[in-house]
Amino acid sequence: MIELEVGNYRNVLPLLGGLKQAVLPYAVCEGTNPGRVFVDDLQNPKTTLIWTPVGYYFLVLGRSDTQTLEDLSELLTGTFVPASKAMGETGFILVAELDDWREKTSALLGSHEVIEIFRRPFAFNADKFNARGNWREKIPPGFELKRVDESLAAQANLPPSWKSPEDFTSNGMGFALMDGEKIASLSTSVFASSARVEIDIHTEEEYRRRGFASITASALIEECLRKGKQPNWECFWENEESTALALKLGFDQLPDYPVYFWEE
Repeated sequence: MIELEVGNYRNVLPLLGGLKQAVLPYAVCEGTNPGRVFVDDLQNPKTTLIWTPVGYYFLVLGRSDTQTLEDLSELLTGTFVPASKAMGETGFILVAELDDWREKTSALLGSHEVIEIFRRPFAFNADKFNARGNWREKIPPGFELKRVDESLAAQANLPPSWKSPEDFTSNGMGFALMDGEKIASLSTSVFASSARVEIDIHTEEEYRRRGFASITASALIEECLRKGKQPNWECFWENEESTALALKLGFDQLPDYPVYFWEE
């Protein structure tokens, strides 16, 4: 496998259509978010493996001969996993279309115990979102909704999907519900492609179950639409709270899709 220069990441965009995740691999290959991209052939790539700094890997397996699988295995276990572990990750997700997933993951990851779990995607429904009415009226007295600037981005300790607070404010977007100087709830673009924004939400424990996540998410969704981007929502199939919030915000649930998880 050959590592591409950043300027050539876009060469693999035509290969990504079969992946169910609609933002992360595109955000890396378009150069918005950091990552690494490897291909089997510089001139006519059929297989690509994409690393993200948050423990998600994306594989398009155009060739499955023994040599290709051995090269991918070495790349995953010898390069990708150590790089992610150095950034604090201990659990890993491989997103790929694998019909015979047990056989393929065994070839790719050797003795690692890999399990099939599921991601739950959603499709944004603007009519349902608009039918919710004026969400700003739900901001409680004493709280303030702020756009995430460089200072707030640094305070929020954003994930390594952004190189720096400056990188986030240049290429991402986010809103925080503030209780004085404290961030009560935060909604940000954890990844952003040219067409879509992957939404990430965190509410501090003491502020939960008060509707604050809905407020900051609504602000972020409106900003996405203002900038002509599609808000994207995804969670694990067992995350009932995230599913309920997505439906409340006007997203339609789509069929779950399998991904492959292991721990180091």
